[in-house]
Amino acid sequence: MRIGVIGTVGHLNYVLNGIPVLDGVELVAAAAGTPNEDLGRIRAHNAFSDETIFYDDWMTMLDKADLEIVAVCRPYPMNAEATIAALERNIHVVTEKPVATTFDTLNKVEEARAGSSARLTTMFGMRFEPAFRAARKAVEDGRIGEPVLAAGQKSYKFGNRPEFFRNRDTYGGSILWVGIHAVDFVRWVSGLDYTLVTALHGNAAHPDYPGCEDHGGILYRFANGGTAVINLDYLRPEGAPTHGDDRLRIAGTEGIVEVIDAGSRAVLLRGGATEDLPLAESVNLLVDFVGDLRGGPSHLIEPYEATYVTRLALMAREAADRGKILSLPTPPGQSKVFGQ
Repeated sequence: MRIGVIGTVGHLNYVLNGIPVLDGVELVAAAAGTPNEDLGRIRAHNAFSDETIFYDDWMTMLDKADLEIVAVCRPYPMNAEATIAALERNIHVVTEKPVATTFDTLNKVEEARAGSSARLTTMFGMRFEPAFRAARKAVEDGRIGEPVLAAGQKSYKFGNRPEFFRNRDTYGGSILWVGIHAVDFVRWVSGLDYTLVTALHGNAAHPDYPGCEDHGGILYRFANGGTAVINLDYLRPEGAPTHGDDRLRIAGTEGIVEVIDAGSRAVLLRGGATEDLPLAESVNLLVDFVGDLRGGPSHLIEPYEATYVTRLALMAREAADRGKILSLPTPPGQSKVFGQ
């Protein structure tokens, strides 16, 4: 399969790391996502080869490189433009999240996906981590009974953030970039959809980046009447042992499952005992996606979820901006995440 890359922003390694381990898959083309972007990150990766052609313009690459898959990793508000262009050419897309940063552009992505024979997925990487997969299996197997309360966390060091993080129009907001991971993994692990949302966010410690909220909280109602709480921040100390601190706790009618230790362990609390859940090997997103395209097991991200979960995060940002409680759209043909 012939793969191309547009830009290097974000989690591009989800794609680059998968290419060398897949038979018959090669990186044939790459283009900058913005003018004068340095593509050295691609040249330095072992997915790069003498066969990789670099294009000055990504639209030209889409037209001339005969691609089957393209990875889109531009500054976040720019992802939708390239995604739509690829889908219109029936090229499968792996896009950085968020898929879009406005409702208007998200609607246009959904229209392009509906009219294309190509598949769209996004970089919800937490689904592929062993601890989150173990927690989901415990819930799916009924080991905590019915989930009724969930708490998810995304906490990062601020570090050195790109210039485009300074403004909402060029960044999109931290609920869309940081919080969306937890919006997705709480829903996916619990097996429940959301029906209502409200949220708060703000900037307390990074006034030079007024468009980048450094803290926030989201409150969702589950479809079964339960509650989900998500907190996100850029307040993790620079001296902390890991860049991020991902956590999840789901309490059910018969037990509790937790992802702890910066997302590296999954434990079950039930009947007075604590059990470390067995972890499978990590799964690469591109490998999983290509396996589905080749007729193997279904990709962990269902076809509708790239845009639907983005809409859930956009609704949370809207609720925070407006100080409102908002009703959420139901997913297409779904009432629960499990049993798809």
